Amino acid sequence: MIHPFHVADAPSLGVVGSKARSLIEATAAGFNVPAGFVLDVEFFQPWLEQVRSDAAWQAFLESAEDDARAACDAVKAACGDLALTDTQRSELHEALGTLNADHCFAVRSSSPEEDLEGTSFAGGYETTLGVTPDTLEDALRTSFTSVFDERIVAYKRQHGMAVDDPRIAVIVQEQVPSEVSGVAFSLNPRNNCYDEAVINANFGLGETVVNGHVTPDTYVVEKVRGELLERSVAAKSHAAWLVNGGGTEERDNAEPEAPSLTDEQALAVAQLAADAEAHYGAPMDIEWAIHDDTLYLLQSRPITAYVPLPAEMITEPGAQKSLYLDLIVLTQGFGDSLSVLGASLWGRMLVLLKGEIMIDAGVAGTLINMHGRQYLNLSSLLRAMGMGMLGRLITTYDTPTRKIMESVDFEAEYRPKQLPEALKGARSNMVKMGLKVLPSVVKGFVNLDKALKDYNALFERDLARCRALAGEEMPFDEMQEALLALFGNQLSSMGVVGLPAVARPRIAKLFRDDPEAQDLLVALEMDLPGNPTAEMGRRMFELAFFEELQATADGDAFEAKIRARSYSADFMSAYDAYMERFGCRGIKEIDIATPRAYENLPAFFDQLRAIDLGKDAIGAAERRRVEAHERLFELARARGKEKQARKLANTIRSAAGYREAPKFFFIHLVDLLHRRALTLADRLVAAGRLDDRQQVFDLTPFQLGEAERDAGFDVRAAIERNLSARRHLDRVRNWPRVIDSRGKIPLQPVSETEDGLVGDPIAPGTVRGRAKVLHAPYEKPLEEGEILVTRASDPGWTPIFVNAAGVVLEVGGPLQHGAVIAREYGLPCVSGLDGVVDLIEDGQMIEVDGSAGVVRMLDEPSAPVVEAA
Repeated sequence: MIHPFHVADAPSLGVVGSKARSLIEATAAGFNVPAGFVLDVEFFQPWLEQVRSDAAWQAFLESAEDDARAACDAVKAACGDLALTDTQRSELHEALGTLNADHCFAVRSSSPEEDLEGTSFAGGYETTLGVTPDTLEDALRTSFTSVFDERIVAYKRQHGMAVDDPRIAVIVQEQVPSEVSGVAFSLNPRNNCYDEAVINANFGLGETVVNGHVTPDTYVVEKVRGELLERSVAAKSHAAWLVNGGGTEERDNAEPEAPSLTDEQALAVAQLAADAEAHYGAPMDIEWAIHDDTLYLLQSRPITAYVPLPAEMITEPGAQKSLYLDLIVLTQGFGDSLSVLGASLWGRMLVLLKGEIMIDAGVAGTLINMHGRQYLNLSSLLRAMGMGMLGRLITTYDTPTRKIMESVDFEAEYRPKQLPEALKGARSNMVKMGLKVLPSVVKGFVNLDKALKDYNALFERDLARCRALAGEEMPFDEMQEALLALFGNQLSSMGVVGLPAVARPRIAKLFRDDPEAQDLLVALEMDLPGNPTAEMGRRMFELAFFEELQATADGDAFEAKIRARSYSADFMSAYDAYMERFGCRGIKEIDIATPRAYENLPAFFDQLRAIDLGKDAIGAAERRRVEAHERLFELARARGKEKQARKLANTIRSAAGYREAPKFFFIHLVDLLHRRALTLADRLVAAGRLDDRQQVFDLTPFQLGEAERDAGFDVRAAIERNLSARRHLDRVRNWPRVIDSRGKIPLQPVSETEDGLVGDPIAPGTVRGRAKVLHAPYEKPLEEGEILVTRASDPGWTPIFVNAAGVVLEVGGPLQHGAVIAREYGLPCVSGLDGVVDLIEDGQMIEVDGSAGVVRMLDEPSAPVVEAA
């Protein structure tokens, strides 16, 4: 029931909690930990039984979340009657005899659920300092009672933990009468760098630092070289001190702006944090204290709020580093990791599409496809292709990414000394790829209309071949390769799709000194023919316009009528045509595990009903495009450049929409393989080899093929191997654009001026309205006149854009999906505003100036305004 810190074998987490177990392990490892003991979960069983017998406990179990505070307070009030039993008091007295009688004690919780990897109750449980033997029982009651605090209960519910089985252990530890103390992190929480330790310190006890009562001194130490990088001395107005006879008091600091640590002490604290990290094998958050020039470790817990990297991508401390660019975040508009099967399939497609720079050879290549994440290894790309190629690539990304790249010293930090074997011949491969598509480019220059017509014909012919092939019976991995071969067949004809990239800078050069013309050029790419994402939006608008759809009560009724085919022939014909062409699409559509539109008809119905039929965004965009064309050619005529401008504009107008076509073809392949995978999953479930059909997406293509070929192949074991390596990555919600192989995230704050937040001008025009901040599509309705503010978007967000008055995006350059659709619908849009979903509050009045790339916060009230470019 009571365990001293110096026991040989540490009790389990379930008995003493992670905080106490950590102190026991640290003591055994030789860290200078003040002596103490832990009262385990069993010790407090009598108190817990007494609480459970109280009427307040039953009322708590039956209470709704809205009533949690009152219910929790009632249980805590019932704890006021708790007293130690004779047995508890006897055991406690014996344990106290092992500690120094001249010391006061620190009493703090050690819940078995606290500080587990991925969770942190920091600040939730109660700690009492300066405890004497006479006040120890009160301190124990305080820590025990805190397990019923409303903050703890809410946190548990938020993380899916049970609230009906509270458990707690309590630490009693000799209190160090420190002259200076604080906390330290074995990595830098600001930039995630694994090689930097950050220290917060104040005079006296660490209470003022931990509780945030003062602004502490901050020290940043580079751990590999043992170098103090940064010292920030704050005006520490007061500190907490132990009082003789027990308790603590706060006193004003005599020299508040004096540094609390010497440089040597800061380096010693950083080394202590590094040693704790090395011992526990994970980044650690420690509390420490210095008394009589002796450094003590008071607490040590794992850091839960940081961005981990797959072990394969981490380089050794002090070794040559690599810089990685997250392709999912930057190009696809979502941050979630792909499924095992989805990541493999998407990675294969990237190699086929961009094999000249996307070389999949693990960390030694340029494409890293690992544990659901996909990165471009910029260091390998730099070494293989040179700074010129890397510089051209960087210009295609949004402003924050470009600024991050501009701030990086590639030559000094990230250029490999040797060219990896896998990258030899990369330059010649790039030339070969260019030669492969050159005939299509030439064909487009000679006869653009015919080249596009031929491309369309090839697209439809190969798509029909894919559908026929998917109906054959063959192992999954072989079917995947056969379908991808047909996708690869498209590549030689895709050169024509790139012609707008040549035409854009040439037509922009014609009007480079005319701001009005620059806005009009953006309007050239509204309502583009050939864009499948925009066409999907138009088809959805048409379906939503049917009166019988609007009269349908809800999604369940919609699904029943579709299954019974009881809608009109006209509606069913439009619906069937939509599903044949676009039923493969959806949120996170590149991931084979994602449900498709035809699989969740109630959700599809909600999307249709959410469309604002009165807005006619598509018609408005078409009108703006026509007006912009006429005005642009007037300006060109005045310059004597009308013929040249019309030719270039025709190239952009005719071919730019087809930029989405290769991906659209691929999404059809994803859907065909999605259906095939689920068919196989049902067979595996029926054979008892899988528990749930969705588990099929936790296999690689080869493993799924092996499961078909070999009835003895252990499917469950394969899934466990695949998932075990990525579980620690699953807690990350916002992956950074750029990160290096030592975890460092180069920071580029939003550029904020007196004029507002400055980002990338994506689509021209100015609009004022209330912000609707969405972290996921359809989490709340977007009302008329509201401005969509989100991190990024993929094609599944398209129906939402129909309702938006304007768009603000955190991630994505001018060619990202959200930017393309904003231009298609003529919505003023600004992108590249890092952290904007936290800077703008839901319902806040804002102004989006898509021409200048500025978002302004407005004082209330302000009437909605829309100004076309």
